[in-house]
Amino acid sequence: MTAQMIDERVFEGVDALLDDFVVITGADTFVITYTPDSREPAAWVALGLKHRGVSAAIVPMLPLTDESFAGRLAEVLPDRSALPGRLVIITLERDTMSHFEVFAPILRHYGQDKAMILRIISASADFFTKALNVSPVELSSLNATLLHRIDKARRVRVTTASGTDITVELDSEKYQWISNRGVWRPGGFTILPAGEIATYPVSVEGVLVADGAYNANIISDLNAKLADNPVRVEIEAGKARDLTCDNAQLQEMFRLCLDSPNGRYVGEFGLGTNHGIDEYITTNSHINERRCGLHLGFGQHNQSFSRVAYAAYAHLDLICDGGLMWIDDEVDPIDLSRVEPIDVAHPADALDEDITGDCCGMGYRQLRELSQDPSCAVPGTLPGAGQ
Repeated sequence: MTAQMIDERVFEGVDALLDDFVVITGADTFVITYTPDSREPAAWVALGLKHRGVSAAIVPMLPLTDESFAGRLAEVLPDRSALPGRLVIITLERDTMSHFEVFAPILRHYGQDKAMILRIISASADFFTKALNVSPVELSSLNATLLHRIDKARRVRVTTASGTDITVELDSEKYQWISNRGVWRPGGFTILPAGEIATYPVSVEGVLVADGAYNANIISDLNAKLADNPVRVEIEAGKARDLTCDNAQLQEMFRLCLDSPNGRYVGEFGLGTNHGIDEYITTNSHINERRCGLHLGFGQHNQSFSRVAYAAYAHLDLICDGGLMWIDDEVDPIDLSRVEPIDVAHPADALDEDITGDCCGMGYRQLRELSQDPSCAVPGTLPGAGQ
């Protein structure tokens, strides 16, 4: 693919971001913040705004820890009383999601309907060319379709061509469904990339063979695609009992994740819904888990601690390529590789995905230390415990 073709596709993605996800208006005021690893993607967004005659204040930030960031951001924020439309803040990071304590008060200060904070993780050319091809309206419809089918289910079985065969027990009354659909929810963050529903499973039994990709909340430069290195996990009573992978480096990393405090629990049963992501990418990325199919997340869960009273530092998503899902005693399965939407409303009790703290970006050395020190397993908010 030529550089010109890449540029064209990237800026088609920038247009989709502004038109479909932000739904830009002439009265909006923009601020762009970015970490050093996302400087180029931030420039693409700024250029897209410039082409529309819109200027943006741009504030760089360091990931996770940046003591001067709050002050620098405050210097460019407009006066609330003089704001003609919405304040739109777009944050771009590759491996982290940072400074929750800085951004959360901005939502409260400007008011729910006047501030949109759109948080991008996995910022890259792949994000703009792959993750934005399906609109929030369609993603909302796809998520609603699956939630409508599965919300009352007590048990599902999922199989894949690669050998996955798991039975998942569900309790939607006790454990919240999370829906990432890229829709602006006044008063909350909008998290991108979008396209997933997920919950905490009561129990999981069987064998998972992940042949799609992995996504972990650690810094990793290993090839994330698993087609040539599928991972086999034996699961009993909701915990990983054994994991094997022919690639020694991948197996070591996965086992370190599982051996970290509470890392063997299946903390997430997830279904990707973004059919615009046409292939898995080599980067450790949230883009991969949004692609259509099954994934299980080991370690940190996506529930409040009042619902699930353990915490984990690691969160390892192992992603399958597609899959068939049977709900309770239904005879015909759902093809997870491409869900056909039906005309149903998105359920109000399915929470839009939000982030209530900083996440991701844990170092490999830190992961190794955690895996060797079980005393670290304490309840509460843990650094690097992203979803």
